[in-house]
Amino acid sequence: MLFNSFEFLVFFFVTIIVGNILKNRWQKLFFLLTSYYFYMAWQPSSISCTGMAAEGLKFYTDRLYCDFKINPYVFILIFSTIIDYFAARLIEEKQDGDSARGWLLVLSLVVNIGTLGFFKYTDFLLGVINDIHLLGSYQFPKQNIILPVGISFYTFQSMSYTIDVYNRKIEARKSFLDFALYVAFFPQLVAGPIVRAETFFRDLDFRLGVYKENIDTAFALILIGFTRKIVFADNLARVVDSTFANYQNLNSIEIWTGALAFGWQIYFDFAGYTDIAIGVARLFGFQFNPNFNFPMSCRNIADHWSRWHISFSTWIRDYIYIPLGGSRVSVIMYIRNIMITWLFAGLWHGAAYHYVGWGIWQGTMLLSHKFYGDTKVAKFLNNKGGRVYDLLARIFTMFCLAFGFIMFRAETMEKAIPMMKALVFLNDSVAPLTRWSNYRFGILLVICFTASYVFSKRQIPTLLTGSWLKYTTFVIVNVLLLLLFGVTESQNFLYFQF
Repeated sequence: MLFNSFEFLVFFFVTIIVGNILKNRWQKLFFLLTSYYFYMAWQPSSISCTGMAAEGLKFYTDRLYCDFKINPYVFILIFSTIIDYFAARLIEEKQDGDSARGWLLVLSLVVNIGTLGFFKYTDFLLGVINDIHLLGSYQFPKQNIILPVGISFYTFQSMSYTIDVYNRKIEARKSFLDFALYVAFFPQLVAGPIVRAETFFRDLDFRLGVYKENIDTAFALILIGFTRKIVFADNLARVVDSTFANYQNLNSIEIWTGALAFGWQIYFDFAGYTDIAIGVARLFGFQFNPNFNFPMSCRNIADHWSRWHISFSTWIRDYIYIPLGGSRVSVIMYIRNIMITWLFAGLWHGAAYHYVGWGIWQGTMLLSHKFYGDTKVAKFLNNKGGRVYDLLARIFTMFCLAFGFIMFRAETMEKAIPMMKALVFLNDSVAPLTRWSNYRFGILLVICFTASYVFSKRQIPTLLTGSWLKYTTFVIVNVLLLLLFGVTESQNFLYFQF
């Protein structure tokens, strides 16, 4: 059920009307059941009612979906919820030093990581074994395991809860209903943001009043979310898809345009989704933290990652990087911690070599920035470089990010490498450099870069407060953009595949 679909519009209005009529436990139960319904409305991509399996596990999953319209993977979500609920309760009851606490945490981690690993990484690991010929000439067949939608998000959210209970940062929730709603609450269920338990339960216990100012903020977030998705992301998808499909016939300038267009596409797409999710949650009385903060015009890679997919970058910081030792270690161990963290980040996004390459590239950029930032040259330029250095630093950051954009979007490293070579004008294309067939999108990217820089100085909420004229203008401009330039065909949000 896409946010940008008529089905969700009906679902949303029914849920918010009935949900506000009900109170207390009945309201929570209703929200939980509607969240499970929302999840079950997603059709696994490899289930087809025209070619159902004749035997095996897929026979039963096909029957569940095709005959009863039930997404069977909701049971994985429920199973993970049950395990983590009881694990956390038992962990809290045990005394510090009791080995049972550690084993219960291990149980939670094994269930979550094991489930995620089976569905997401089985084919990848078997492919690695085949590639290195670990078993000689024997080759494992591709298993074509269905990846349940949202599993990367809700497993991380649920794991963070158990880890925080183990570390005595939060108390285990006594109500199973409350915890199940935390894991499955529909606005952020399938593509984030990854909400921390303390944030969710704070709002669950002391719900925000849905007053005019909250409604105005929520509506603004939802509106700009749709604008980012339907106007910008879906239009940029056209040049991105064309570039990555025909890169052999394009010159370096055209590939540059397509690579940067993908960076902006995935930003608008994912930021648009989380804007809508946060806005919808606000209408139900929940105030989730922002997940993006204008990351596309930053002056360095560290600043970029402090503003991009914030709920994920802070998750890997708190649960991977810091437990490894963070930066308070030797130089060698610091390099190790950065590379392990970002290799993990790459694999979290997908089970393929090009995601591994993307993660290694992010880690390399962060290390390079760290070591450069400690030099006298960097300190001098930061203090004396002025606006010229500031602008050049932002452009250079975008230049470096473009290599990551290609690795992230390309289906294989074999496809990514010649495209990255084209960025430094080492491609073998016969297309003349004087041609720039997608220049209109290049102009659009310059406008986006400039607007992002301007808005990063004055956040959107500050532009909407204190004046009805500002708010009205904001609404009119976004509505006109949607009507004039919006792509009418509903398209999946990109992060659903993760």
